[in-house]
Amino acid sequence: MKTPIFFIPTMLAIFVSFLGALDGIIVRILSSDIHPFLIVFYRSIFGLIIIIPIFLKERDVFISSYRYLHLFRAFLKILALTSFFLAFKSVSLSDVVSISFITPFLIILGSIMFLKETPTKKHIIFSFIGFIGILIILKPGFSSIPDALYWALIGAILSACIQLILKKMSNKDKPNTLTVWNLLCTVPLAFIPALFFWTTLSLEMFILLTIQGLIGVLNMLFITKAMSMVDISYLAPYDFLRLPIISILAFMMFDEIPSASTLLGALIIFLSGFLISNLALNNKK
Repeated sequence: MKTPIFFIPTMLAIFVSFLGALDGIIVRILSSDIHPFLIVFYRSIFGLIIIIPIFLKERDVFISSYRYLHLFRAFLKILALTSFFLAFKSVSLSDVVSISFITPFLIILGSIMFLKETPTKKHIIFSFIGFIGILIILKPGFSSIPDALYWALIGAILSACIQLILKKMSNKDKPNTLTVWNLLCTVPLAFIPALFFWTTLSLEMFILLTIQGLIGVLNMLFITKAMSMVDISYLAPYDFLRLPIISILAFMMFDEIPSASTLLGALIIFLSGFLISNLALNNKK
């Protein structure tokens, strides 16, 4: 029996969401002792070490149709990760993840504008509903917004840009090539700001950062593979699974409980994303 075209990318997207939630937990643990720039550098270099075997097995892994675009994507990645890590350090994990949910809607908007994916009235309506969910979480005018959440917003915008660039690059470059080149570019770029916040690692830090490196590699490989199989607008809503996962983990690890507005806003965002996902699925039939 032939595997349905959507099964594999769906499973990959779900697993990426789980890894993303686990990554947030590790950042919260590390951020009390290590600056976000250092976390970005260490996770990148450990990720590079992990994928070294790929160099040995695939001699054509360095062959890419892009040059400077790899550097630009790595630069944006450093900024995005640092922004999210600054947010994870200071505010509720569920709030940061909820704010990051704006990324799928920006991806959908960007795919329409730059990747020539065709929108419909339903796309626009469901996306508008999603932004209402974001406003419910932020509660502008009803309460002061913590400064750290602005870092989360910046990270979300940059992440959308990265995903759109990745989608374009996945049309010509293989997933392994994109992963290898991203780490090769990220390590030297991230080393420059990391120098100003250098810290000697303890054994616990070393283990956690190694796990982070593995998570980063798997995330890039899985999401790049999924993007090469289906439209980016189909994959984007699965990112919403990070909220229930990270909320459960944050409660277990740090006794954090999401606020009612966060849960309500996230539910609205999830429903709008789910409806948009169904539109993408129906368009493929």
